[in-house]
Amino acid sequence: MNSKIGFIGVGNMGSAILCGAVCKAGFNEKDIYAHSLAFSDKVKELNINVTNLQDLVNKSDYIILCVKPNGFEALLHEIKSADGYADKVYVSIAAGVTIDYIRGILGDVKVIRTMPNLALQAGAGMTVIATGDGVTEDELAFAERIFSGAGKTLRVPEKLIDPCTAVSGSGPAYVFMFIEAMADAAVKHGIPRADAYILASQTIMGSALMQQETGIHPAVLKDMVCSPGGTTIEAVAKLEEAGFRNAVISAIDACADKAQKMNK
Repeated sequence: MNSKIGFIGVGNMGSAILCGAVCKAGFNEKDIYAHSLAFSDKVKELNINVTNLQDLVNKSDYIILCVKPNGFEALLHEIKSADGYADKVYVSIAAGVTIDYIRGILGDVKVIRTMPNLALQAGAGMTVIATGDGVTEDELAFAERIFSGAGKTLRVPEKLIDPCTAVSGSGPAYVFMFIEAMADAAVKHGIPRADAYILASQTIMGSALMQQETGIHPAVLKDMVCSPGGTTIEAVAKLEEAGFRNAVISAIDACADKAQKMNK
């Protein structure tokens, strides 16, 4: 008998995870239940079971909580009123909501905490996963499979969720800023705006893919581009002069600190 998956909240992130699970990870549409205020066009095209929260909790083995942190407490109390709620595996994607917080309301339930990022919507996301007490290896692997349809997954202890949030969870914002800055510079030199975005985004995507596939240290790859006395080393020197690395590290420090405060 196949495990049933319930999605509570099918907004941008929930929709990306659900569609990835069905379209790429091989889950059967009829094994998926969903409850949400709204559904994307992609989800509407799937033959999943749209139902109310009580029925979803009752019929699902894994419940994916895809709601914003400010609505989490009310949702957990609503779940607690459903029949059979305790015998489930709960998978949360909410920033700043700890495993202990969820168990503090639902009791001695199995909880998996995740932090996906926006790139799940392009099928190339990054999701970090931490587990609470009682979660088995098979249950963790099942959760990983759900998220793998929309990108890569990485297991971490829960104490590392906040710094991971600062790197991969918030990271797309930094990358988008970098793309925009590179494109602005290209436009300054006469390159049309549309072409500038293609040049910048493809360069970043290709560079990231090369590092992942080769496993070569980023510093070594950088040196491969920097010819002695050449153009690239001039640009690198200007980035260093402007404190490029320190700015990135300081930004991630601030993001991780904010995430930790949210936990409290």
